[in-house]
Amino acid sequence: MPFTPKKLALLMSSLYVLCPVASAQVVEPPQRADKEQAVKDSKIELPVVVGVGKVDKDADGHKKVYDANVTTLYMGREDLGRVQATNAADVLKGMNGVYSMDARNGTSITPNVRGLSGEGRVPLTVDGTEQSTNVWLQVYGAGNRNYVDPAMFRSIMVEKGPSLSAGVKSGVGGAINVRTLEAADIIPAGERLGIEFRAGLAGNSIKPQADANAYFGQDYRSIPGAVLGMDNNVNIPQPVPRTKGGGDILGLADHSEMISVAARNQLTDLLFSYSQRSKGNYFAGRRGTEDYTHNDAFAKDTAAYYPNLTKLYHAGNEVLSSSSSSKTWLLKNNWQLPHENKLGWSVMRSDLGFAETSPGQAVVMLGMAEALAAQGSNEQLVGEFPRSDLRLDTYRITHEWKPKGSRWIDLQSNLWMTKTDGVRHQSGGGVYYIKKSPELDAYSRHLADWNACIKGPDWANGLPSGAPAFSCYTDEKLNPHLGATQPVEPAHDGRIFAGSSQWTRHDRKGFDFRNLMRLSERLQLTVGGAFQRERLDERVADVQLSGGMGPGGAMFHYGTTHYGPRSGTRSESSGMFNFEWAPKSWLALSAGARYNRYSAFDEGLAERRRNKVASAQALKRKVGVTLEYGTLWSEEEMNALRKHVELSKEAQNKLTPEDYRAWHEDGITTPNMAAYEEIAAAWRKWLAGREGFLGRTGAHYWKNTAFVPMANGKLVASQSPFAGDAIDLKQTVRNAQGLEGEFGVTVPNELATTSRGKAVYEEVAEDQAWAAPRKQSGHAWSPVISATASLTPHGKVFMRHAQMTRFPSIFEVASTSVGLDGVGALSVAGASKPERSINWELGYAHDLTQFFPGIALADVRLSYYNTVIKDFIERDGTLSVIQFDEKKVSGIELQSNLDSGGFFGSLGATYRLKQELCDADYAYGMDVYYKRMPTCMSGGFADMLTATSLQPRYSINTELGARVFNDRLVFGLRSVYHAKAENPQLNALLNTYGKELWTENSMRQMYWHSVLLHDFFLQLDVHKRLDLNLKLSNLADRYYLDPMSKIPVPGPGRTLSIGLNLRY
Repeated sequence: MPFTPKKLALLMSSLYVLCPVASAQVVEPPQRADKEQAVKDSKIELPVVVGVGKVDKDADGHKKVYDANVTTLYMGREDLGRVQATNAADVLKGMNGVYSMDARNGTSITPNVRGLSGEGRVPLTVDGTEQSTNVWLQVYGAGNRNYVDPAMFRSIMVEKGPSLSAGVKSGVGGAINVRTLEAADIIPAGERLGIEFRAGLAGNSIKPQADANAYFGQDYRSIPGAVLGMDNNVNIPQPVPRTKGGGDILGLADHSEMISVAARNQLTDLLFSYSQRSKGNYFAGRRGTEDYTHNDAFAKDTAAYYPNLTKLYHAGNEVLSSSSSSKTWLLKNNWQLPHENKLGWSVMRSDLGFAETSPGQAVVMLGMAEALAAQGSNEQLVGEFPRSDLRLDTYRITHEWKPKGSRWIDLQSNLWMTKTDGVRHQSGGGVYYIKKSPELDAYSRHLADWNACIKGPDWANGLPSGAPAFSCYTDEKLNPHLGATQPVEPAHDGRIFAGSSQWTRHDRKGFDFRNLMRLSERLQLTVGGAFQRERLDERVADVQLSGGMGPGGAMFHYGTTHYGPRSGTRSESSGMFNFEWAPKSWLALSAGARYNRYSAFDEGLAERRRNKVASAQALKRKVGVTLEYGTLWSEEEMNALRKHVELSKEAQNKLTPEDYRAWHEDGITTPNMAAYEEIAAAWRKWLAGREGFLGRTGAHYWKNTAFVPMANGKLVASQSPFAGDAIDLKQTVRNAQGLEGEFGVTVPNELATTSRGKAVYEEVAEDQAWAAPRKQSGHAWSPVISATASLTPHGKVFMRHAQMTRFPSIFEVASTSVGLDGVGALSVAGASKPERSINWELGYAHDLTQFFPGIALADVRLSYYNTVIKDFIERDGTLSVIQFDEKKVSGIELQSNLDSGGFFGSLGATYRLKQELCDADYAYGMDVYYKRMPTCMSGGFADMLTATSLQPRYSINTELGARVFNDRLVFGLRSVYHAKAENPQLNALLNTYGKELWTENSMRQMYWHSVLLHDFFLQLDVHKRLDLNLKLSNLADRYYLDPMSKIPVPGPGRTLSIGLNLRY
């Protein structure tokens, strides 16, 4: 819906005006300024008291949102308990300016902060460990996924932008820091043992009609309706989505259980926690389907980017391939050792199973559904895809040393390892296959020809096997009148195997430390370092396919095999220092820097070249393009042409048949023929090797060519005669060459070239065709400075300038094997330089309790950010990884909260000013003659993955709740609004000259319509040892598409969940 300023004002006022502050029961806190001074004097952090006698264990995290120099968001365990997580990505729902991309596909989080995403740009760590990996998404390239089980989360902290914060692995776009359960979360205050049991049921879910994995190993002939298709692909009938009924409000299809046991004494503490969840397919909402029903799928502009989801899933339909299951156990142990040492270790294992929709198959089915709908059919072309299975192991050892009274030692260190091992059925081709055999191949060819003959031979194209059409009458195997009978299937192995499997093994090992030194009362120094080594090994099922984009086709599988999964090794080390100085009581300054060094190697390509795999051979390299253009003939030149034509005709008219016979048969040049040849020779001399062509206006032009070289995968625009003022295509003349009208003085030869020129390749030297790729390496410094000024006891101003370098990931380094230019056609050897983020941020925070003395907490923070990432790593239109000049994002953010004890609420809003990708050379390469392509494009250029990272222009998140009956009952409403996806710049381009320039080789992004979602939550303390909770998400049962989705499926409809929490 359109979100007017009036509606925004109503939402804001609802958080403050509607709260009966005067009647709230609170414990009066001291003024924040006095509290902070007390902390400084006593060196003891005062707990924040919320409600009656309750201590907020997450107070520090919430306080940092308004006190830290870097813009921060925080969710504690209580906040997480209010979120209905249909998918893992839902835990970020409601965090201002933070999204998880492709939220409905797989049990994972793909962070997007301020429009920035991708491996290493916004690292997500769990207890300081990292396990993110890139997965291949066919037409949508690669997606950075963090496979997690939110059941073990106890807090999430987000930093928006680079920092040198202790305990945070920061990237060019910020960081997401997840902490898992601790023993103190389970053991009641003052006790030594604690046991917690949680259980929950959720509705809006149903068990899948078929187990798509159960078909593996079965003989396809025993499966009802299964038929053998092209390339031994088995086509199995797919279920029709069911529609939500009254019995689906609450059931057993979505249930979860979790038990945690913890114990402690003065020496040690121990925690064991185990959780499991099983969730069926969810149902879509019922209201708002018109937004995804009547979009013009064939529009020439971005109107075609809004998918008609209802052609795949109707209102209230079961969304196939949305089920999942998880089992996780966590073991933690900490020891308090002599001399203020603390040693801890933890082990966590997650076994995740989740259905996934194939992005390539889904967009093809949507396109086919559009075509069928035009013919009056409403067939739903959807399917239940096999379940992906993944195991994630995490190991961690921690050490702390904080000697009492020491100014020099405050040391923390971590040693960790993660192992990710899984299989996904996501190559994009057919899922089910049987083994090939010569007899079966012969039978398949014979059957195809037989069926073609029965229908009537295709005289133009022949039979499927390639035989001529008349074989239907002459071949004794095809003509029943010659004794032919219908082909009989030979005996063969009909057991099904998985033909679309992708295996991933991604292992990481790391170490980090930091030490805080108090150099004086006003100056402290933090030093630290980190090291990480990772190995990625990915494999794809070896299936030989033919055909196109259909379920058994080769295109997607071929793309996955050659452009998709990568294998390699990578290591990165870093060191940092950060000075924090408080020259005045109201002023805090910090300055520091980080040094990074990395190396990486494309193991996958090296192995393929060692084994002489054909697709790995380097045959040619793109070195540039040629531009062919014409310059208008002058009147003198046209007169010469006319004179030549006149003389030539006169001489030709004098030629007799005897002249031609003598010249052709006897080799004798007669006088008449000699005169004709003399005229022709004179013309060739006058041409002097020049060539001409006839323009589309009928005027004559001289043919000219120019070569524009490439560097780092892009044309060097400065070396093109069209990029500067050397050639002006706008210059015209009237009535040239005796023709009426306006004619360009210089024009492109449109019959011989395109808007991108003609590619020029050079052959790769024979001794380099199978050479191993080079090892990549690099290093860089990144400074960070910040200032915080307390202008008043209640108001603070923040300023920061932060830089961060990001080196290429394994996926980006291992991009040297093949692109759309063809096997062995290389335009660039992967990314080689680091990205450098330059971030400026200015903010102001105010403690509003000075205006509302009866409120425990009331804060507001306003921030402006401007981030430029230089040498941004992306793919180009041929799917080769190159580096673009700049990625720019900027915007304004508002974050606020209040808590009166009886009532609480928050409001967050973001308005994004700029989200664009810039590169003058790349833009020139899209329009080499007229230079019409803008240097900067909102979202990115055609085929860019960053285009799918485009966040809504503005979004709003609110929460309003209350505590009653001495805080035993807590309830409230959380709301999320995001504006529709829009790109006015691209829209204007596609509606004018840009349509011919904006060619897409993969798949366009999916746009979404605006939506306002409400979630209700309630928690009741039945007993000090028993809580009951109820959540109702998507209260209005809206039918919507999540922002930045890569598959055309609607989000979950209205979902009721109930749970209990039993403590001992």
